[in-house]
Amino acid sequence: RELLAAIEVEPSSLSQQLAVLRRSGIVTATREGSTVVYELAGGDVAELMRAARRILTEMLVGRDGLLAELREAEVSSR
Repeated sequence: RELLAAIEVEPSSLSQQLAVLRRSGIVTATREGSTVVYELAGGDVAELMRAARRILTEMLVGRDGLLAELREAEVSSR
């Protein structure tokens, strides 16, 4: 329920994606009563996710800078 609220996707889509992640060993699933708790499979996965987030963030920041430069050039050329 928490994941559904956080990412706003259809329950069936989330279930399918979590099943893929579980089968590939990226997450583990533990049943606690009627709730299934998903966790990253280990430190290596968490480290990989942090690295991916850092790289993608740097890429987006770079693109924001480029976009700002292009907008400035467009305004200057008018």
